[in-house]
Amino acid sequence: MADKKDRKILFVCLGNICRSPSAEAILRHLVQQREDTSEWEIDSAGILDLHEGLRSDSRGLTVLKKHGISNPHRARQVREDDFRDFDVILAFDNSNVEDLKEFKPADGTARAKVKLFGAYDPKGEKIIHDPYYGDILDFENMFDHIYRCCEEFLRQSK
Repeated sequence: MADKKDRKILFVCLGNICRSPSAEAILRHLVQQREDTSEWEIDSAGILDLHEGLRSDSRGLTVLKKHGISNPHRARQVREDDFRDFDVILAFDNSNVEDLKEFKPADGTARAKVKLFGAYDPKGEKIIHDPYYGDILDFENMFDHIYRCCEEFLRQSK
């Protein structure tokens, strides 16, 4: 369950160019439609540093733009400090959840809870698949899945 105090959100996927930056943009868009925008901090990062500094995948940007959502994000890798700075880290698949354990500070200073983002899907599809090796339809499906999860996350955080 989301909690009203869980307002510092970090989305994490493998490379931070498809799923996580799309979720960041969608959640930010939905939050802007509410009256509590200033209470939120939303960001995204990747397990790998392969795409550090790059913009999101052009197919994902095309789908976001089609839905009236912009995304200026540049890819970055997860850092230990993310576990100290964020309330919740939302991962897209079980591999991401496992990989995040490698970044968690060993000194006990982590406060962020790591959760599987798909657990918020009202349709029960817990894994949000990486569309990177797919086509534009895979990015549309990813958008729909993430959008549902973002809406439910916000509903639960009222």
